[in-house]
Amino acid sequence: MFKIGDYVSWHEGFADGIPGRDSGNGIIIDTQSFLGNSQHHQKTTTYKVFRGRHKDFMWFEGRDLKLKG
Repeated sequence: MFKIGDYVSWHEGFADGIPGRDSGNGIIIDTQSFLGNSQHHQKTTTYKVFRGRHKDFMWFEGRDLKLKG
């Protein structure tokens, strides 16, 4: 869905899945894919994002990212 170098907006949700804890913009610098441990073995991809405002790195699932135009 996303690739390294993409400029994205991200958002952090609360533990119960409600969005709104924090948000900002960043650049994807790494990806990681793995098979889930559920009975369906769905592939999950996470994205390591450099968060510009915080000047740090954080892993996000694709549902928490949006490509910036």
